Amino acid sequence: MQKIKSKCQRAISRLGNSAFARKGMLAMGAVMLTVSDMMAASKGAAGFTKATQEVSSYQTPVSNLMKAIAAVIVLVGAFNVYFKMRAFV
Repeated sequence: MQKIKSKCQRAISRLGNSAFARKGMLAMGAVMLTVSDMMAASKGAAGFTKATQEVSSYQTPVSNLMKAIAAVIVLVGAFNVYFKMRAFV
């Protein structure tokens, strides 16, 4: 078992020290960096545009909902004032 382990370690060491492995890893890193930058650039701007459109599409319904909630609060407050004024008369 020790022989197999030592042979595997030597093989990994030789592969890690080879010029082919270093060049391959460098190329792989360059490709991954380029692809990730391209994907981030293309989806980032489109994502912000889509999010802005979605948020602005909710503006009118949310505004109407807030007005309805405010109207209910005003009515409840007005009735409370009216009933308290009637108690003093």
